[in-house]
Amino acid sequence: MSNAKLKHVLMIILLVFAILPSLIVGIVGTFSVIGYESDAKTNTLQVVSRSKSVALDHLFSHYTGTVNSLAKSEIIIDAAKGNTDADSVLAAYANANADFLDLMIIGTNGNIIASSTGNIDRTFDHYSETLSPVSGILKWSSYGNTDAFYVSKDIYEDADNSVGKVGHVVAVISVGADSGIANALGGAFLDGGHMAVFDTSGNTINLNNDMAVANDSSIKADLDVMVSETNSYVSSTSSAQVLNTGKFGKFAYVCGVIPNVSTWRWVGVVDTGTFSSFSVGAILIGWAVILVACALASLLAMLIISKFIGSMHDMLRTMDAISEEENGADIRFTIKNRKSELGRIMESFNDMLDEVTMSEERHRTIAELSDNMLFEWDFHKERMYVSANALAKFQIDTENSTLSNGKFIDSLMSSEDAEKYKRDINQLLRDKNGYSAEYQLQAKSGAIIWVSLRAVCITDRLGEPLRVIGVMTDIDNEKKMELQLSERASFDFLSQLYNRNTFTRTLTAELERRNGKKLALLFIDVDDFKFINDRYGHTIGDEVIKYVADTIRVKVEDKGGFAGRFGGDEFVLCFTDQEDIENIENISMDIINELYGGYTTSDGTMTINVKASIGIALCPEHSEDCNELLSFSDTAMYFVKKNGKTNYHVYDPEDSASGEYIDPEF
Repeated sequence: MSNAKLKHVLMIILLVFAILPSLIVGIVGTFSVIGYESDAKTNTLQVVSRSKSVALDHLFSHYTGTVNSLAKSEIIIDAAKGNTDADSVLAAYANANADFLDLMIIGTNGNIIASSTGNIDRTFDHYSETLSPVSGILKWSSYGNTDAFYVSKDIYEDADNSVGKVGHVVAVISVGADSGIANALGGAFLDGGHMAVFDTSGNTINLNNDMAVANDSSIKADLDVMVSETNSYVSSTSSAQVLNTGKFGKFAYVCGVIPNVSTWRWVGVVDTGTFSSFSVGAILIGWAVILVACALASLLAMLIISKFIGSMHDMLRTMDAISEEENGADIRFTIKNRKSELGRIMESFNDMLDEVTMSEERHRTIAELSDNMLFEWDFHKERMYVSANALAKFQIDTENSTLSNGKFIDSLMSSEDAEKYKRDINQLLRDKNGYSAEYQLQAKSGAIIWVSLRAVCITDRLGEPLRVIGVMTDIDNEKKMELQLSERASFDFLSQLYNRNTFTRTLTAELERRNGKKLALLFIDVDDFKFINDRYGHTIGDEVIKYVADTIRVKVEDKGGFAGRFGGDEFVLCFTDQEDIENIENISMDIINELYGGYTTSDGTMTINVKASIGIALCPEHSEDCNELLSFSDTAMYFVKKNGKTNYHVYDPEDSASGEYIDPEF
């Protein structure tokens, strides 16, 4: 790295750290000023809009309250039934409410029964069987094609609404320039802003601050946004938002619902131009101060660089030589001034390099003297080190190997072990600690041997991996002996079936993972086996035991089931194949018949017919417990013994009722 290049790099770094904080402060300050003023005006918009919405709340409450009280009036109920005339009553209420264009009673067929205007020979303009409590803004041909909405309430035969509906009270209410709604929307508001209302059909009042009613499809999308914004509120407002529309340009709004009126919304709208002003002078002064500070910081940075660049360049050049040259480990810093800060740094680096050199030498010596096989992966240099004794035993490509790229020890494993090894390595790198495991590797000789691998991840101060160091140990002899001992401990020596403990443990595990599937358990006892031993001798008796074991083993072999010998002439079979379980009685009879076919001695001189009694227990029909299933199948087998032998019997709870056949071992 040249002196000029180092100087430029350090200058850029120092300038960035000197100027960037000042720029950040300036930007944050500018947006803080703008944001503060915008927040203040937004809060004002919310307060003013909420206060004006109260007048709308009271107005609609007055409309609905008047209609609701009339619907419960006895004279109105009688008029709806056709028993009296209510025009004068309706006229009195309409005259008291200047916004009412008409107040009427409508029959269930839509005909007007009574009206404050006396015009009853007609059908209600917008009649449906279910009138909305508060409609949207509609056109009314009966009132000169004017814009208005209606408020309705159903009339029932009694005031308690317990009998059938007989009609409706309906008030048609004006939304003109001199109406109550217009008065509520008018009046003082924020500069550049106004209040408006709209229904969910897109009809608006005062949307353009002209008190006019409009239905413009080009603004329907904006109204839908406002509707969805207010649907989640109950007489509350949303936060002010800024929208861009082709018709109105940028505007901020606050919107909310009118309580108990599902089809109307109110909105306070303000031109966002009133939100965007701020103190230009103050911001310009602030930026001027920031620029002066940046210039001074830059000048100071250049002075510092000019003073120290020479010594730093020498130091960096030496570090490059240590990293890149072939004998770089022997290179040390040349210290010109031991009292300076850089001089002391160089001296410390020299001491650390000496320690590293000694440590690497110790590492190589230990690796050469030890029977353990060592490996190390360096993340920074992407380099794999493997000790000489490991390379002598295994075919490992250190030039192209990484921890898990399929070219390290995972290339010497079966696919199953390789996947397990990769999962272990990934777990090691995630947890950044140590792990140990056992794998089978193919040696150079072609033999598959067991090794024990222990590895640890070394990290830097930030927790990022620096190295993975591992030790492999040849444990082939010990592992094979362990497996042989384990196998011997699990099987009955004579029959080569599971012994009692292994069968019970395997059955328990099968019951835990059966997941709703059925199991069948057969308890088999050779009839009169003592007679065979006494007549033909124990050698023939042992051959008969092997014959029985070979006969029953094939019934579950390769089908997921398993067999065991509990000692003497007692055998057990567990069936997991669902088709076999459905046919378990036929299988039991097949076993009895095959055994009775007879065992022929090895010299061919004698055939011994072997008889057997079989007890059957089913899961979950009889039990889901291992010991109970064994006990029940044993009990069923003793039932056969008691009733003539050489047969099978499916366990029945009555078999255990007397306790006569229960084996005390279970």
